[in-house]
Amino acid sequence: MNKKYPRGSEWRKWDLHVHTPASIYHRYGPDTEATWENYMKDIENLPSDFSVLGINDYFFIDGYKKLVEERISNNRLSNIDLILPVVEFRIDKFAGIDFGKLKRINLHVIFSNDLPIETIKSQFLQTLEQSYSLESGEQWTRAITRESVEELGAKIKSGVPAEQLSKYGTDLEEGFNNLNVREDKIFEALQKDCFKDKYIVAIGKTEWAELKWTDASIATKKSVINKADIVFTASESIEAFDKAKEQLTAQKVNDLLLDCSDSHYLSSATDKDRIGNCFTWIKADPTFEGLIQILYEPEERISISDNNPNLEFDKPFFSEISISDKLNIFKEEDDIHFSKNERIPLNQNLVAIIGGRGEGKSMLTDYLASSFIGQEHSKEGVFNKNGALKLSYQKSNQTETDFIEFELTEEKKAIDFIYINQGRLKNLVEKKDKQFQLANSIRRLAKLKQPEFSSDLDKNIRELINEFHELQKFFSVQDDEGNFINSKEFLEAQEKSINDFISNITTSENKDKLEKYSENLRLRNNLNSKLKELSELESEIKSSIEKLNAKINLTNGDLDKISKIELSALKKQFDEIIEWKAEIEKKIAEISKTILEVKEEFKDYKGDLTTLLNDIDKFQKSLSEIREKISDSKIKKERLDKLQSIIFESSDVEISLIDKIKKDYEKQVKELISSWDDFKDVDSKDSLNPSQKSIMKNLLTDLEIEVKIDFDIEKFYDEIYHCIDGAKWRIKGNREAQKNSFEVKDLDSYFEFLKNKYLEFYISDGIHSKTLKSKLFFESERQKYLKVFPILKYKGKDLNKISVGQKGTVYLKMMLATEAFSKPIIFDQPEDDLDNEFIMQNLISLFKELKQYRQVIIVTHNANLVVNADAEQVIVASNKDGNLEYSSGSLEDNEINSKICQILEGGEIAFEKRRRKYQKIG
Repeated sequence: MNKKYPRGSEWRKWDLHVHTPASIYHRYGPDTEATWENYMKDIENLPSDFSVLGINDYFFIDGYKKLVEERISNNRLSNIDLILPVVEFRIDKFAGIDFGKLKRINLHVIFSNDLPIETIKSQFLQTLEQSYSLESGEQWTRAITRESVEELGAKIKSGVPAEQLSKYGTDLEEGFNNLNVREDKIFEALQKDCFKDKYIVAIGKTEWAELKWTDASIATKKSVINKADIVFTASESIEAFDKAKEQLTAQKVNDLLLDCSDSHYLSSATDKDRIGNCFTWIKADPTFEGLIQILYEPEERISISDNNPNLEFDKPFFSEISISDKLNIFKEEDDIHFSKNERIPLNQNLVAIIGGRGEGKSMLTDYLASSFIGQEHSKEGVFNKNGALKLSYQKSNQTETDFIEFELTEEKKAIDFIYINQGRLKNLVEKKDKQFQLANSIRRLAKLKQPEFSSDLDKNIRELINEFHELQKFFSVQDDEGNFINSKEFLEAQEKSINDFISNITTSENKDKLEKYSENLRLRNNLNSKLKELSELESEIKSSIEKLNAKINLTNGDLDKISKIELSALKKQFDEIIEWKAEIEKKIAEISKTILEVKEEFKDYKGDLTTLLNDIDKFQKSLSEIREKISDSKIKKERLDKLQSIIFESSDVEISLIDKIKKDYEKQVKELISSWDDFKDVDSKDSLNPSQKSIMKNLLTDLEIEVKIDFDIEKFYDEIYHCIDGAKWRIKGNREAQKNSFEVKDLDSYFEFLKNKYLEFYISDGIHSKTLKSKLFFESERQKYLKVFPILKYKGKDLNKISVGQKGTVYLKMMLATEAFSKPIIFDQPEDDLDNEFIMQNLISLFKELKQYRQVIIVTHNANLVVNADAEQVIVASNKDGNLEYSSGSLEDNEINSKICQILEGGEIAFEKRRRKYQKIG
């Protein structure tokens, strides 16, 4: 890139009314080399902000010629980018007015520096023949040259008495003082083809303003100022300039006013008409074509200020792209690459990147954006990041030293800027679940209050509903016989039984029975022992006889000498044993009957009756425990009833938790609306200046919100599906059957279900009660189908009911409104995502305003966005056999201007539209 001003239009100081020592009137000193040296040094010592000077020596351009020669031959005034030739006339527009008492109207013609000096002289100055009547009646008719003007002065002075000559100036001065050029002759001379598009006309405001508004002169006075392109003034201060500007505006005449020094003195003088005393800043290339731009965009291109207008607002910006070596854009691909040794300085205002299809305009921004954290890009393929491309980021425009240079590598960098890649807005607004996602995205953009269900209320609900169901579970416990063992009724029955039992066994009669019962048990045990003893004796006698007989047999052998013992020999003993046993058995039977009678009387006691009296303390303890359970059951039952009221039932005194849930959503709605109202209350934002407030209001025009409590019935039944046991609930897969059963069809019926049917379903067979509880009462689950969000409306229409282009427009307006005055924005082809009406009627003017406060970089094929938004810099992308190259400059750059018309459809029309918009009407 070898252009002189690749960064495009920038603010520079322009002083278009500077006299030289060659002027007829000046206070620099005599026309000597020393005076000229002091003069040139004074200009060379001007602050660096000064870029353009208009050299004005009245009718003549000898001073301009000398300075041009000094620049070419001796490299003088190299600090000044451009010197323009200016010719100043005093016109005779107001014939019949006594000019002796008035200053005459000064008309200035500012010529392009491309015009040869001799062309200005021969084709313009020397063609302006003027007729002047001397007091002698003799006519003076000459072309305007230094010699002819001196001759006129000499002739005028020749008729003056000798004693009055001391009051007159030189011949040149007197000739100049009396020469009033005809306005029509000036404009007629400028019609030559050599001057086409090579001049503009300015008129002096001060002299024009001193002419009175009369019925005879009003039309002429308006005509002369409106015919001029611009108006000159030399103000003592910015306040004086503002006052002069306001007067012109109020008089409804040409108010394109520039401040100039009208310098006649060196900068060291105290007179206001001194070198360097100028407040005019122009945002343009320091070229004649740059000056022409103020005719089309005066408000954006002109600033009257002590300081550089760039410094009025602090803003970060990307300042330069540089490519040190040929760079393959994609990994493992070599068919497309960035050109080596590219350097693209970036303007801090509006940068437009243009080019034909496939020329690399979006490729550049996508490559850059993909190197930073959080930025999306749309190009397919993996970018090759080897550090050959560097991006410089200026943290502030207040200093040139506070910047970061990023070598773009695989490691992503952290810089906060907005990148809207091609089609991003369209994709965003067309996403599934778009209603909530888009609304939530807009809520975040506007920094609206996040709709949040009360965490305290949610915690309270969780605790109370869990407590409620735990109590329900407590009272639902049954024993094998189906008794609800924790119910007050069951426990009180137990209490009565134990209490009656204790009362019963503690009577004297029962005490005697129990004591006798114990004695009978002891006696029966003794009798059973005796009975056992007799039986054992009987068996032992029989066994002894058998053993003796066996021994007798053994002793006898074959002889039978000794007789065997017969059982009958002991009959008496056996009979006595049998009799005794019978007596004992009878006695045992009698005692057992008595024991059984006592046990029947104490059948409810499962333990040992013999220790019953000793265990009476245990029964008393059991009774106490039962009574504690009864007390606990009463408390829990009261709590259960209380919780049922708290959760499900509203009263005049207190509303239910379910109603509090509903109220909380209504509260979220109010808070969101209030947050939106605060957001739109631009006038209350003290941090914004009037211009910024105007921008904000413009962005927010046609935007309103409706805050919705959204109950998604389909998602509700999706969640309910998880609460149903398919093995038991025959309608698990039948959505309509579920709806018919639950009878929830909207938000109101949902809350009715919570109040009146939830408990019934909670205990229903086939319902997973814990899941049902969480789906309905836990906010983390409930928000899956019930939430509060804002619905943005554009021109009264729901955002979800307008075109994709309009949605993109709304989203962009919100994005810009919330980040309007801070970080840079890069927007790839906004015309693809936005409503065309918005682009033409709003976006162009919006960009023109926003670029004061933030850097805006757009990739576009829309000529209106480039031309009528008055882009400060245009970067032209080109693809030469896969080699991407970029050239840049301003709109006033003829080459860039031509590229716009070639590349962008309607480019010429856009330029013509701009010209017509600002065309002056004489």
